[in-house]
Amino acid sequence: MEADRSNKINELERQLREKSAQFDREFRARGFDPAQLGNTAITGSLSRIYEEREVLLQKLEELKMAKAKESKQLTERERIGDQFRRAFEGEAWHGPSVLSLLEGVTAQQAAAHPVAGAHSIWELVLHIEAWERACSRRLSGDRARLSNEEDWATVSDHSESAWERTKQQLIETHRQLVAAIANLDEARLDKPIIEDPTTPYSSTYVTLHGGVQHDLYHAGQIAILKKALEGVAS
Repeated sequence: MEADRSNKINELERQLREKSAQFDREFRARGFDPAQLGNTAITGSLSRIYEEREVLLQKLEELKMAKAKESKQLTERERIGDQFRRAFEGEAWHGPSVLSLLEGVTAQQAAAHPVAGAHSIWELVLHIEAWERACSRRLSGDRARLSNEEDWATVSDHSESAWERTKQQLIETHRQLVAAIANLDEARLDKPIIEDPTTPYSSTYVTLHGGVQHDLYHAGQIAILKKALEGVAS
């Protein structure tokens, strides 16, 4: 991506130099001094060359701005948010993200238990949502000590509409967490996420990276369950 953009910038700069030289030649050929450009009416073919030069200049500036934005050094907070995005939405190094794994999964498949003694996809989704929500709660000062039912919620409604609500709630909780991370004071990263003298809490940094790892761990389980479901279907 970076090399491709640099090549485009170099090519635009070459085209701009050629177009500027052409404009100067035409401008001088008509008896004008380039220093008088601001006070000279440009018409005909000279106007067309000028417009083409301006288009090239605009494209070049846009590419340079995009390159500068991409090369900007990210803060640690931004890096953590990016890791959550990759694990949940896509472009993670390990493979499929949580959302990509849920694509095409029906309510019946989500509620199934193809592996004896293992949780269902639906239960795993509720579990992921519960702990992303817990991360958000702890960032806001709530201790978020999950009960057994909050940790591993029971699925009683196996309808497609209930499955859609579960997925939408997961997405909304994830968005809230990413927003909370974006507004996080970086000075908190090395401090306990909850200041509690009676109960030691991990640092904010460790807690949030743990959240990313938690998403990826259970994404792997969902991938295995999908493979198992394919075996049942065949």
